[in-house]
This record gives sequence, structure tokens and C-alpha cells, in this order.
Amino acid sequence: MTAAALFIVEDEMIVAKDIRETVKSLGYRVAGMAKTGEAALQKIEETRPDLVLMDIRLAGELDGIETAGRIHSLYDIPVIYLTAYADNDLLERAKITEPYGYILKPYDERELHSIIEMALYKHAAEREIKKRDAILFAVSSTVEWLLRVSHAKPGRGEEHYEFNQSEIRDIFEQIGLAVALDAIGIFQIQAAPGKEESISLKYEWTGEGTAPGLYKPELKKFTFESLGLMRWKDQIAAGKEIIAGETETHSPEARFFSLLGVRSGVILPVYARDALWGFTGFFTRSERPWSASEIEALRITANLIGTAMA
Repeated sequence: MTAAALFIVEDEMIVAKDIRETVKSLGYRVAGMAKTGEAALQKIEETRPDLVLMDIRLAGELDGIETAGRIHSLYDIPVIYLTAYADNDLLERAKITEPYGYILKPYDERELHSIIEMALYKHAAEREIKKRDAILFAVSSTVEWLLRVSHAKPGRGEEHYEFNQSEIRDIFEQIGLAVALDAIGIFQIQAAPGKEESISLKYEWTGEGTAPGLYKPELKKFTFESLGLMRWKDQIAAGKEIIAGETETHSPEARFFSLLGVRSGVILPVYARDALWGFTGFFTRSERPWSASEIEALRITANLIGTAMA
């Protein structure tokens, strides 16, 4: 596990160096140091540390409280204040910036360690809660969309309803942003008598910086074999999830990922009226871990897609 990166903002260089050596001895990385609020903001934008240790009284145009407020609003990075004495008026001002703790100088090493650990844990928990809330909101929006289109669709035996790309993009943008995806692709598997199954990218959402693959001829009527996806075939047919990544330059799926402009993703089967309709890929441009709550949200989304396609 990578050690947390800390940034130190302290205008007394001797104190700053002492803190730096202390936190390094505790197993943390030091992302950088600054003597003024202005310099701190510039360096923090570049380094994006996990936590900031901030001298509450800084020389310069920005004091520690003003600097911490900007860090909180711009980067959502937790701040712990360093202060030589407790001043009630100062602490009242500091509360507005929602700090994750206070450390009185001269500090105790064990106290410093425990406050840093608590701040890192609290911030990680808060981010996870925010992420789960965003995922739940996105999934509930997908359900509402499904209910709307269900009323608009023709009944069985009537002409098949075709979704347009804009309504697909609008609804899956929320899922994409909530789960930090770069693209979502809905692939339809079609079987013809006496012929191998063909697969086509039917609908797509892409995030900023990801080129669309919808109109690439290579993603129309391809086969599992033609794009190196043979190991997916049985897993999709069995209803299993696939966590795939272009971990090697010569991985079988490299061509498929390259056409989509991504490097990894979660692949989930889509069933319509209890029959395999296709699969949905939830993609990212870089390798990343997937939490259980994310996988569950994506599975629900794939099931909703199947209901919509039925």
C-alpha cells in the first residue's frame, strides 16, 4: 500500500524541517513544503497530497486559515492546523474551513501520528460516502429513465423500439461520473442460422477526453475471436462478470481496448426476456481497482439495460 503523501506549510524553516523528518520517520511521504500560503496553493495544485499540515499563522497576504479555506474548496484535501497556542478568536475563524484536527506546538510525536491517521481515515470514509450517494442517485435516475421509456415502448409483437444516442448518453453520463468511468458501451450479440455470432457496439457514452468508437467499422459485426475476446465468450454466456485490463502489450483484448480508447473495464452480460442479449462494458483509460459497491451498481445498471432492451 502506498504511503500517504503529506504537504507541510510552515514559515519557520527549522520547525518545518523537524516536522518533515518526523512524518517521514512515521512512514509518510512528504509531497512538498512551503513558507507562504501563495506558494502552498501553487505547489499543492501540482502535487495533490493526501493531507496538509498547516501553520495557522503564516506571513504574507494569505494566513493559514485563508489558505486552508482555499485548499478545502479547490481540492477537497484535509487540513490539520499547527498552532503555538489556542486563541479562541482564531479557532472560531478556523472552524469555518472544516479542519480535520489541531496540533499544538511543540507537538508530541504520538499525538501527531494519531491525529494524522484519524484525519486520513475520516476523509477516506467521507469520500466513500459521497461516492456511494452519487452512485445511488445515478442508479435511481436510471430506474426513472427505464420507467419512462417503458411507457413509450410498443407492446410485444409491435415494431421494436429504438433508443436514440442522446437519451442513452444523458442517462449513462450520471453512472459514468459517479463511478469515475471514461466510457460505457452497450454491445448486442446477434446469432444467424449456420453462422458465428456477430457483435456490434449498439449504444455508447464517452467522457471528456475519450474518443467515441460508435461509428468505427471494426466495432460493427465483429466476433469474439476477431478481436481477441474468446476468453470472455463462455463467461458472458454463464452470466459472470469480467474484470478486464490491458495489463500486457500483447494481451488478447489489446485490439478491442485500443479501438475504444480505453485500457480496462468491467464487462457484464445483458439479458432481455431471460435470454442473453449482449453485454455492457464499463471502461476506464487506466488500470484501477473496483470496489464491491461499484460492481454491484454496475450489475444493477446492466440488468436495467436488459429490461429496457426487452
